[in-house]
Amino acid sequence: MKRIKILALAACLGFGAAASADLMSMATAHVYVDVVSNIAVRANNSIVDAGDVQTGIFNATIEFRVDANHEDVDLACYASDLWKGDDPTNDEVTPIPLFYQAGCLIDPINANPTGGASPVASFDSGSTTDVNGFPAYGTNAINFESSQNGHFSQEVYVTVAWNQDDPEKPKGEYSGVVKLVGMIPEGDSYEG
Repeated sequence: MKRIKILALAACLGFGAAASADLMSMATAHVYVDVVSNIAVRANNSIVDAGDVQTGIFNATIEFRVDANHEDVDLACYASDLWKGDDPTNDEVTPIPLFYQAGCLIDPINANPTGGASPVASFDSGSTTDVNGFPAYGTNAINFESSQNGHFSQEVYVTVAWNQDDPEKPKGEYSGVVKLVGMIPEGDSYEG
């Protein structure tokens, strides 16, 4: 009787039991990911020739590409005065001033401003932001709705004007910058 109790106790504790293992085993995990909103902006032509000018108002149109996985995007621009010799640190020659009164025309090929808004963004002439070393004036953002299905992938043309109002301006090349900013509208699942 004592021996049966010992064997029963050994069996309960796992002593003497044969180990068995399968030759193959597997498990599965469920994987998921959330695709968040994203936007990319690039200048199709990073150097734009605005031509020749003696005096007066002139403009330049810059072609950008905007790609987003969102049907509507907010677009704004920055533009600087045009500086002699591409040197915004030299105050010996005054720059050709941005004609900020004309605003910045933002013209996507397959989108329009929402709510009947104007495609011309207004410059804040009271302050500047550094853009590649140039003091640049920024505009308000305009919300554009794409006519494409579920995305915004298209060229956007930006037109900005300057006023060469000095008939004795030293001749030579004057240059500056124009920047397009694309943003996912606030309230979307991803801001960044």
